[in-house]
Amino acid sequence: MDCIKVRPRAATDRGGYFCMPLKKNVPEGRPEWTLVHCPECGAECWRDPMCGQVEATGAKALCTMCALRKGAGKERTGYA
Repeated sequence: MDCIKVRPRAATDRGGYFCMPLKKNVPEGRPEWTLVHCPECGAECWRDPMCGQVEATGAKALCTMCALRKGAGKERTGYA
């Protein structure tokens, strides 16, 4: 079984992926969130205002599933 390390982003981190919560998992987003589509798969997800800060460090905002797939190095294989 493969393991994925998920940890808080350090101020010095560059690149990587930022998880946006999927609407199907969080049907009612927070007032400050915006409903968007994942740039990778098109799923509806919630964009947090913090996305812009993280994207400024070179990270790409993706839905949770796409970010986990990319982080595990298993782009669209073996996952539903």
